[in-house]
Amino acid sequence: MSQPAAGAPEEGPGATRVVATAGHIDHGKSSLVLALTGTDPDRLAEEKQRGLTIDLGFAFTRLESGIDLAFVDVPGHVRFLKNMLAGVGGVDAAMLVVAATEGWMPQSEEHLRILDLLDVDHAIVVITKADLVDAETVEIAELEILEHLEGTTLDGAVVVACDSKSGRGIDDVRAGLVTLLAGAPAPRDSGRPRLWVDRVFASKGAGTVVTGTLTGGALAIDDEVVVVPGSRKARIRGIESHHRKVERVAPGARVALNLAGIDHDQLRRGDAVVREGQWVQPRVVDVELSLLAGVELPVRSRLKVYVGSGELDAAVRLLGPSDTAGSAGGGVSGGAGDRPVPRYARVFLSALLPLQPGDRLVLRDPGRQSTVGGAVVLDVAPTARARLAPERLALPLGERLLRSHGWLPATDLPRLAGLDRSGAAKLGDELVAEGRAVRRGSNLVDLAVLDRLRSDARPLIVKHHKDLPLEPGLELTALAARLRALPDQIEAALADVKDLVVERGRARLRSHNVVAADDPDAVRLLAAFAEAPFTPPAPAELGVRPEIVRALLRSGQLVDLEGVVLSAEALETARTLVVRAIREHGSITVAAARDVLGSSRKYVLAILGHLDKTGVTRRAGDDRTLGPRA
Repeated sequence: MSQPAAGAPEEGPGATRVVATAGHIDHGKSSLVLALTGTDPDRLAEEKQRGLTIDLGFAFTRLESGIDLAFVDVPGHVRFLKNMLAGVGGVDAAMLVVAATEGWMPQSEEHLRILDLLDVDHAIVVITKADLVDAETVEIAELEILEHLEGTTLDGAVVVACDSKSGRGIDDVRAGLVTLLAGAPAPRDSGRPRLWVDRVFASKGAGTVVTGTLTGGALAIDDEVVVVPGSRKARIRGIESHHRKVERVAPGARVALNLAGIDHDQLRRGDAVVREGQWVQPRVVDVELSLLAGVELPVRSRLKVYVGSGELDAAVRLLGPSDTAGSAGGGVSGGAGDRPVPRYARVFLSALLPLQPGDRLVLRDPGRQSTVGGAVVLDVAPTARARLAPERLALPLGERLLRSHGWLPATDLPRLAGLDRSGAAKLGDELVAEGRAVRRGSNLVDLAVLDRLRSDARPLIVKHHKDLPLEPGLELTALAARLRALPDQIEAALADVKDLVVERGRARLRSHNVVAADDPDAVRLLAAFAEAPFTPPAPAELGVRPEIVRALLRSGQLVDLEGVVLSAEALETARTLVVRAIREHGSITVAAARDVLGSSRKYVLAILGHLDKTGVTRRAGDDRTLGPRA
């Protein structure tokens, strides 16, 4: 019988950890928890009457190492597998229980496969009911267990035998748990708390209470949170962890949150409590799919997906060779060995949940009521077409995100990567150092995307100059629409291209200079305006091309007074004549201005309106007097 290693490092007092049970029905999981904690985890009257665990149970103890340990006890009957999945979805350590009297059973196998698919790699295996059999039977049970663990994430787990009723071996189980938790990594605190809700109830005098295993970050009293799906806002009014009321709780603990601002009947198992704005809540995710050995899955299927403490419907589309070229069976199957064969898939979820890369899913066939495999989330905001996804999904996290999004705002990177701010910043620095990305303002940009924007933009700008030589450049909005990008992305991409200039919302070749006045149409138009400065002909009457007029307006040689076009020289002359007349007579009327300028009412009103707006004149009824900028 393998024993816990001596001299294992201990975690300090005050540390809190969670361990979920697993195993076949009637193998003594609840009895073992009772022996370890003094608490019967079967809390329902029906469970006590039937001697059968139906729903999740909870019990707490303090180990000799000072660790406060919480057990999540799960049902072993196949009919209640949904509840079992809710219990193991938020933990990273397990206690697999196998009865010496029966040995390895169907739910022993399915629970093991589920732990394997969830990547639970810290576990202790306990052989229970050891007093009911002889030593040889216990030894055979251990050999059988080790054989089944081989090749799974539980391979190498400590195996301990005990009898919960007599108490024999319980101290060995406790020692094994101390060793197990000492070797398990501390719960990760990324400043992004997430609590998958596994129980909801109304407490007298407190209101809405939710419980779950806290991961990802700490929570404190008065924190503002949201419950998803639905982004329902709430405030944490109280916190209890491991039977103690606390002001703040760190990740890795069992937690009961008293929530204000939300009714308990609005919540259910499978919801998640998070901080607003920290998580992507995707409808579609790309995953690496692992099918169990012997399982066949068509290219498109409908499955039950289990994530955190919840169950939801999903449509799954396989990606890769079977998606593009087809396979003999029109789908894929699990490998012949014990370990699943990885494939890529796109999963369409029936609800919006807070997910991040690295999250684990369990997939079950609702028709056959069987586990078919699992998946690890790779992209929570896939943008590429499904047929193009596999090449991108095979890349490391940073490159994968760059390839998927191309243009990553720094504020979005923590949510998309599932990292805290410092981790996201480090990831960005590594991509820049490797020459895979560049920084543009607060954005991290895929170098390949930047090169493509530049190469695609250049011929469009050159063609615009050729088609409209008198235009100063191609508007960024029009260029962005053609390139399926945003104007500020185009501006950032072209900012350091030596032979291109971006100014006034337009992009042009640096060598492109517009001199509209040299054009024959421009010469003819300006001459006509000089002959009749205050009653010029409309450019269209002279057959002048519109682009010539726009070019002369941009150059300042013409001015547009709300539809009335004059030369800049004529407008300045009119200003001088009007100011002189007011100085001589004290004021001027429209009729008097018409005589001074020798113009018509249409042009005079436009000129006087412009002088009013610029402060040269001040209107009082029909009279104009000098303004502050006369």
